[in-house]
Amino acid sequence: MGKEFTPWYFNPEIAKVYESFYEGKYKEADIQEKKLLKFLIDQIDDVREVLEVGCGTGHFTRWLHSLGYKVVGADISPVMLSVARELWKEGNFVNASAESLPFEDKSFDVVLYVACLEYMKDLSQVFREAERVARKGIVIGLMNKWSLPTIRRIIQVKLGKNPYYYNARFYSLPEIKRELSNALKGKNFEFLDWRCAVFPKIFGIKGLVKIPFGGSFLGIGVKFK
Repeated sequence: MGKEFTPWYFNPEIAKVYESFYEGKYKEADIQEKKLLKFLIDQIDDVREVLEVGCGTGHFTRWLHSLGYKVVGADISPVMLSVARELWKEGNFVNASAESLPFEDKSFDVVLYVACLEYMKDLSQVFREAERVARKGIVIGLMNKWSLPTIRRIIQVKLGKNPYYYNARFYSLPEIKRELSNALKGKNFEFLDWRCAVFPKIFGIKGLVKIPFGGSFLGIGVKFK
């Protein structure tokens, strides 16, 4: 990796083909992930405005808009945002760091993260910023550390393969809850009812389950009181 390593999300060639990730064999997983994110958002009353941080090419930003939410996408990568703007010319996208969001206090109902916290170094600051700009809560979708796909990614990185995850840190359910609790210490909040999305089937189980092991996509969040 070394000093010359550049994260994949700054690579224009990867950004151009990134949306194809949600087609083919991953299409069903995408459906399950969206069900899980909606399940979490629905636990927060009267959500109308959502900020998606780490929006990439805007895949989930466009989906949120299709559900009727007023949504803004923010990402640190200008090349990913370039594709996002091509795919949704009317969309509102902002080039910004998750640790320093260019929005006023309490600008949105919910701040959403989908498979991007793994690439952010200072989660305490990230979550403090989320709490600052969100009125009602934070919703998170993660690559579950306690799942076979993530274990495979970790092994691949140790073998010098799969550059998509060289700079990624994966989280289990207890770990991400601890990160949230530490960042929001002194704030009045409660955890949302979490779930994992299981795809493909594991021991005959598929869909949204309350089992922290196995499901490759972990969904959790907090609601402010």
